[in-house]
Amino acid sequence: MAEQIAETVTTDGTNVFEATTFDEWAQRMSNRFVRLQLSTTRPDDFHAVLHGRSYDEISLSRIEADAHQVDRLQDFICAGEARYFKFSLILAGAGLVVQDGREAVLGPGDMALYDTSRPYSSFFEDGTESLVLVFPQEALSLSGENASRVTARALSSEHGTGRLVEPFLRGLAGTLDLPSGSGGIMLAHNALDLVNTLIHTELGGTTWRPDARLEAVAEVQQFIERNLAASDLTPARIAAAHYMSTRRLHYLFEGVGTTVTSWIKARRLERCRRDLADPALAAATITQVAQRWGFSDSAHFSRVFRAAFGTSPSEYRRAC
Repeated sequence: MAEQIAETVTTDGTNVFEATTFDEWAQRMSNRFVRLQLSTTRPDDFHAVLHGRSYDEISLSRIEADAHQVDRLQDFICAGEARYFKFSLILAGAGLVVQDGREAVLGPGDMALYDTSRPYSSFFEDGTESLVLVFPQEALSLSGENASRVTARALSSEHGTGRLVEPFLRGLAGTLDLPSGSGGIMLAHNALDLVNTLIHTELGGTTWRPDARLEAVAEVQQFIERNLAASDLTPARIAAAHYMSTRRLHYLFEGVGTTVTSWIKARRLERCRRDLADPALAAATITQVAQRWGFSDSAHFSRVFRAAFGTSPSEYRRAC
């Protein structure tokens, strides 16, 4: 029963759960984020340990467990429930992730993304240790169509962007008990930024040849990210910088389920949110933070911030 599952919360906010039976582990993990089915060939001789921290809506967990299988079944997926991505880094041992008709065989240093809004399966050998990030799908600047292109693909740490991302995540996995407060929030979002960069780098590669429309969107999004602070970051300027009409620019973003202005607003709000949580910027007024990222009207900024995050900028800053 749920009340029999012992979980320790340390003084630094780390959740520690140690399972000595498979039933304990299955119950804890099947209720942690989304409904899952777990199985093992060794139910009577099973041991697993989880160390977890949550920052905003980002969860980080370091897991070491004996051999088992995890299945996200179609029957478990309900309309209207929260939609998450999971991103795993294998620290030791080996695993396998299956989704969207693909299988990713993972060894130490390999990473993979999977989507909880569609069925998937994962398998882990004895003694496998992994770092798992769980975050809302909207936190990753990735359309549903693009997500289906990168799930269950082994992302190696031996070349490309993976060589830069893996050491940071491995270091974070080894020090989950250290970062706390606003520092922990910033590190968690740094980790998510690196995951975002890695995924978009993979989309821009030649492994599965993304179409020209998706490549164009990715290029425009990178331009927007570099120029978020510019007060004249308008669709007209963006279109001119990419030698296209504003009509084509709007068409490109329709293909990923958003608009240019919505994308800019969302990215600016995220930068403001991070600045409000940054102790190094505590002396900056909320108006200064807003203006830094292109919001010229303080009242408008407060309204859209509350709409996006469910709290006012000043309330959010006090809570950090």
